[in-house]
Amino acid sequence: MLATAGCVAASSGNHGAAVAYTMNKLGIKGIVFVPEWASSAKVDAIRRAGAEVQHFGTDGLDTEEHARQYAIDNAMTYVSPYNDADVIVGQASCGVEIANQINNVDALFVAVGGGGLIAGVAGFLRSVNPRMQVIGCQPTAAPIMAASIKARRLLDMPSETTLSDGTAGAIEAGAITFDLCQKLVDDYALVPEEEIALAMREFIDAHHMLLEGAAGVALAGLKQFSQHCQGRNVVVIICGANINRDTLRKII
Repeated sequence: MLATAGCVAASSGNHGAAVAYTMNKLGIKGIVFVPEWASSAKVDAIRRAGAEVQHFGTDGLDTEEHARQYAIDNAMTYVSPYNDADVIVGQASCGVEIANQINNVDALFVAVGGGGLIAGVAGFLRSVNPRMQVIGCQPTAAPIMAASIKARRLLDMPSETTLSDGTAGAIEAGAITFDLCQKLVDDYALVPEEEIALAMREFIDAHHMLLEGAAGVALAGLKQFSQHCQGRNVVVIICGANINRDTLRKII
């Protein structure tokens, strides 16, 4: 099916780039749908990987629903950015790499949108250290998963504009990540925009490397829990560096 009909993905950027890269390597045609507000840096990365890009929707969930229906209508395979067990297992490979580099992780900080990355990485690392603390990090402008966990049900709520575009947007109804986050995530750090920007500036100054807003959320989340992390092995996942020039100018 994949080789003949093709593949469809929905993404605000990084998942789309990964799917585009894989399709290119396998010789599969396909389309990546992105929200109207998707970062130009991420859209360019998807196109460089060889995929067609189409814009649709003002919320990430609108984009996902449109992409899923497009795949059905055209007999193509839809690859969700988080609501897919195989995608989550693939994201767990990041946890394998961490475990190969660090003997014992005491605390893990991960930006959360749909919850696929934190579910995969935390799921694997908890098998290595069941006592590891897992902190999900979200912008206060888009705290959908944290609010849903607190409400004990998946909420349909809007996102405001945020530097962390990679975690913005509503979550698909019935997403398997909701139960996984309930089980795996111990607490949430909700981060205002000024703290995201500060964390990004400090990282750029210290490491002379770029990072995107979602990675800044995880770093800022660590700062909120810093007193609890003294003397512990702490991992913060820098989940991407796709940032456009206008956003970079804004934060520095």
